[in-house]
Amino acid sequence: MAESIRLQIFTPEKTALDKMVHRVVLPYGNVNLTIIPERAPTSLVLHAGPIKILDSKNQVTDLYFIDGGVADVAQNLCKISVRHIIRRQDINAKQAEELQKEEPQNAAFYKMIREYIEAFD
Repeated sequence: MAESIRLQIFTPEKTALDKMVHRVVLPYGNVNLTIIPERAPTSLVLHAGPIKILDSKNQVTDLYFIDGGVADVAQNLCKISVRHIIRRQDINAKQAEELQKEEPQNAAFYKMIREYIEAFD
């Protein structure tokens, strides 16, 4: 049995992330869905929210915010396509609030980030 999966996240401009991870939690429907090694092939429509990368003890090692997207999972490879992705360490609640005003077309995305940070940090 495989111990990790390859996680790839793409935006229209670039490959935003390509790394081996133990598990990844995706914002799917009204719940979060954990992708583990040897998972059955699946295609998913993702909602705006956090993507959490977990270690072998199920502790969050990295967190990214996405504005929704699609994920395809097969043969221990999880490919995700999104329009926007921001690593948690690269943004704070004040910056998200400012971006919410500066980019009205992405206001809902930055609002979600700000609310998440305020609720969980």
